[in-house]
Amino acid sequence: MQGETKIYGGIVVRLSDRLMLCKAPGCPTSDFAIPGVVWAEVVSKCAAPNFRTTSFISLHSEGEEAATAAGPAQLSYHIMTDSELAFAILADKAVTRRQGHAALDEVAKTFRKMFVENVSKLNTKMVDVFVKPYRDLLLRMSESGEPEDKVRRVKLAVAEVKDLALDNVERVIQRGQRIDDIVQSTEDLQFQAQGFQRSSRDLRQQLWWNSIKGKLIIGGVAAFFIVIVMFVFFAGNGNGNSN
Repeated sequence: MQGETKIYGGIVVRLSDRLMLCKAPGCPTSDFAIPGVVWAEVVSKCAAPNFRTTSFISLHSEGEEAATAAGPAQLSYHIMTDSELAFAILADKAVTRRQGHAALDEVAKTFRKMFVENVSKLNTKMVDVFVKPYRDLLLRMSESGEPEDKVRRVKLAVAEVKDLALDNVERVIQRGQRIDDIVQSTEDLQFQAQGFQRSSRDLRQQLWWNSIKGKLIIGGVAAFFIVIVMFVFFAGNGNGNSN
């Protein structure tokens, strides 16, 4: 940002009679003074309703300008009007139209919140309470710098927050994936354990059946031989008795 962006003061003017309802100081002017005729000229430019303008105004007459070395030769003025009131500020030439009218919009919004009366009933004594908030607003807008710089800083801050948020989301996703993997592994282990239990049960049943089947075969063979022996024995006894 090149040059200073100070706002030195502002006024509120009623359009119907060009009455300056309020004049608030802004940044201090230690090395120069703003003549009253300069403010009077700004008031004279507050004429048409619902318009905006930005231009430059000289602080000195031609003779004074040559003799005065300290302070700026010109200031920028910014005027914004609605249907009833005009809001105007004097500032450094480095203050852009956008910055100046951003300040005026804030001034107008604050003024309308503080004063709900009919504008025709307002007077300088009533509006005097607006001087301090007007001054505070001008000082704050002077320190804020160019709107483009503010927007750029906000965008950078938003980008940083966005990157952090994305990193957090990625970590959460990765953590969730790891949890899913653990859950899947646990389910696989449970399935394998159930399969092992079924296999063990089937194997025990098979071994038991094989054992029983062997015993049955041996028992059957033994019974068969016993039957044959008994048959031979009884058959032999029967033949002996018949002789």
